[in-house]
Amino acid sequence: MPEFFCGVGGYTLVNIAFDIDGVVLKSIEVILNRINHTTGKQLRPAELKAWDLEPLGVDVPTLRDAVDYMYAQDHIEPYDGAASVLSTIYRLTGKPLLFITGRVDPETARRQLLSLPWNSTVPEMVITGGDRDKRSYLTETEADFIVEDDPHHLRDYLKAGVGVGLMLQPWNRHVDIPVTERFHGWSDVEQWFMELEARQE
Repeated sequence: MPEFFCGVGGYTLVNIAFDIDGVVLKSIEVILNRINHTTGKQLRPAELKAWDLEPLGVDVPTLRDAVDYMYAQDHIEPYDGAASVLSTIYRLTGKPLLFITGRVDPETARRQLLSLPWNSTVPEMVITGGDRDKRSYLTETEADFIVEDDPHHLRDYLKAGVGVGLMLQPWNRHVDIPVTERFHGWSDVEQWFMELEARQE
């Protein structure tokens, strides 16, 4: 169970989980590039207004092909600062980094995470998931906070007592869910984490 304290920012954390696609990896860029290549469209991440792509006129077979193409990649570029900040969190906590993905096969994410430019050594990792609704995985891993970009189940996580850090992206910037934290990028995550560390000293 999370330990709560009175103060700005929420609560002292025991176990932080990170989503992967849209938080650590620029997966959407790979997906859109594949769709653009096969359909002649010119979709860009900055133009997305929602997490789902079907409203943009992308049919299911095309979308499935693009997602499978993304899964098959050995490397996907990370968001600026992701590997560095995660390395710092690993070093300071001394615990394996916890990733919870919505991918059906989390092993595809493991390969791509291992390819990232980690600081001095590849951190230990726990990678789990397989469903867009991550409540069961949050419970199994005893995570009490998740950094996420998909708004669909955020209210469910909050109701379950899990803190939510929303990584702001074009597809979720207008979400009005009262999440615990809003991050504009990994520098915000680092600052937030370091403040938590300082409170626990």
